[in-house]
Amino acid sequence: MGDKSDEYALRLSYLEQADANSLAVARLYLEMASGQHYREREYALSLFDKADTIFAKHLPTSRDAAIAGLALSLNNRAALELEAEEWDWAIDAASQAVALRRDRLRNCVGRKDDTERLDLGYSLAALVLAMRGAGHNDHACDAAAEAIHVLGKFAGMHNQEAFVLLTKLICIYADLCNVIGRLPDATLLLPLAKAFYSTRKGRT
Repeated sequence: MGDKSDEYALRLSYLEQADANSLAVARLYLEMASGQHYREREYALSLFDKADTIFAKHLPTSRDAAIAGLALSLNNRAALELEAEEWDWAIDAASQAVALRRDRLRNCVGRKDDTERLDLGYSLAALVLAMRGAGHNDHACDAAAEAIHVLGKFAGMHNQEAFVLLTKLICIYADLCNVIGRLPDATLLLPLAKAFYSTRKGRT
């Protein structure tokens, strides 16, 4: 751990000499924060705060890169809060990440949107877990349904990462529906089942 800390200190010192408020410095703070154990929560949060402050400074001049950085920072902050079982803080961070990533996906016009779609899926998954942890099962179920809708494009595609996330969310969604006494939405799930079946059938 000491070696990693020394490496971060050297990299940070070098980058700060060039420009202490650069996006590279913000990304390094984010990397440092994301690597912390939840038992070092306060220290990790201070690093996230430093990263977010710099990202915010770049919104007027490098908006896309700054928003991408903020969204990732909020997503990883939510992951930390989930590990610490700080449900309300996790909901707050995940909700903000979802809002930013919804906008990025919405504005992804005329180009492949797989990365933005998968990013939004991860943030929605974090929001689902945070809401479920807080006991807000109705809202968690709604968020899970949105996540499945967002990731539904990957059904039947050869994207292992998206497939794993999508199947986990379907299981969580089904469980939440059972908990709150709601029938799963057939219009949401049937097209996915057909896509998975068609892919499997094509391999036989």
